[in-house]
Amino acid sequence: MKTILAVLLLTVSAYGQPLKLDPDVFAKRRHAFIEKMEPGSVALFASKPEYDRNLDVKYEYRQESNFYYLSGFEEPESILLLAPSHPRFKYVLFLRKRDPRRETWEGPRSGTEGARTVFHADTAFVIEDFDSHIWDFSNNDGALYYGFGVNPEIDGKIKSLFVDGRSGRNKAILDPATVVDEMRLVKNEGDWSMGLKKAIDISVEAHNEAFKAIRPGIYEYEVQALFEYVYRKNGSPRNAYPCIIGSGQNATILHYETNTRQMQRGELVLMDCAAEYGGYAADITRTVPVSGTFTKEQKEIYRIVLDAQNAGMKMVKPGATLGVISAAIDTVLAEGLLRLGLIKSSNDRRLFSLHGYSHWIGLEVHDVGGYTRKGKEITLEPGMVFTIEPGLYIRPAVFDLMKERGYSDGEIGQIRARAEPYLNIGVRIEDDILVTPEGYRNLSEGVPRGISEVEAQMKRR
Repeated sequence: MKTILAVLLLTVSAYGQPLKLDPDVFAKRRHAFIEKMEPGSVALFASKPEYDRNLDVKYEYRQESNFYYLSGFEEPESILLLAPSHPRFKYVLFLRKRDPRRETWEGPRSGTEGARTVFHADTAFVIEDFDSHIWDFSNNDGALYYGFGVNPEIDGKIKSLFVDGRSGRNKAILDPATVVDEMRLVKNEGDWSMGLKKAIDISVEAHNEAFKAIRPGIYEYEVQALFEYVYRKNGSPRNAYPCIIGSGQNATILHYETNTRQMQRGELVLMDCAAEYGGYAADITRTVPVSGTFTKEQKEIYRIVLDAQNAGMKMVKPGATLGVISAAIDTVLAEGLLRLGLIKSSNDRRLFSLHGYSHWIGLEVHDVGGYTRKGKEITLEPGMVFTIEPGLYIRPAVFDLMKERGYSDGEIGQIRARAEPYLNIGVRIEDDILVTPEGYRNLSEGVPRGISEVEAQMKRR
């Protein structure tokens, strides 16, 4: 049997290229944010701190998303300042100073010159000088936009300077997320050029390669390795989230991440895996038969989930809501479970479906942006991107929950007998959906969903 790596070398696409940042994209975002700021105000964004993994190893660094969204700058120990009222310097970066000794070990730093020439800051200072230079940009009248909770060290600095009275220049503090979240909710050309579609395309390729590699006897972690190989080969620096490869009973665990089990003939494997590219996250899930062909019972559960997802997709259009989409999915799932005799009321569908069916995606896999405005559910607009991901999980623990919901012992016994052929079947199907003026586009449609299409792709081993 050929190894997965050997299969990959024959099948994956040409090497991807690293992302090239477009300064104009970030400039337009900063301008849009500044247009929404209160007169005379300034905005500060803190970088994420670095975290120690163990004694002298740190976790891989990823910049705070709003900081990155407005600048493209990815170094730690930095602060982004926007000062629209300043006559010359409206975009300022405070960052680490150049240090040849440290750069020999860790790689080059941008320094103040790089901040100006590469990231187009109007001016830049080393972060040690923040306390003194901040007063060049902040007067006593306007508010301060700052989101606490990103970086404890910088939080303390901001609290000391602007909140607790030590400086004598206290300010009203406004959360910039109220502005940036709305900006990030509706995607535009900058989001596509900076990586969102590429993240999805890489993830689509990885899923298709996984289809062709899965077979009885391989381990879940081998499939994870395949996904991550395709990601890196195509320029993705990291996973969008921990890879879920759940075979057999593990498919019924929603956020299973151990990925150590050996797959057996006749089982399903649920793969919830996606790449990050340019800071953007995809989110795709497929469930496939380890042997390459669905059993009768697997087909029945799979078809219910697929029909539910299709029903949800048909509801997507400008002016619709995620609630309308969820209601359509709920109806199909309930009808399918009732038909199989696994529930006695449509209201009990949640015994087997467990989770919500949609969330925004973007720089976060569960991206920012509210789901309500002024107490009413948000209506969909062209440019919004979200998932549709129904699932059913037939697990033994459900019978204990039925007792809590008032099912009698006799009813539970009958359902248990009917459920026996379906136990440990877990199915989730998830796609990334773009709202268009005419309706929607399934951005991850390149990964097969239909039963015959899935089986055909798996036969291309």
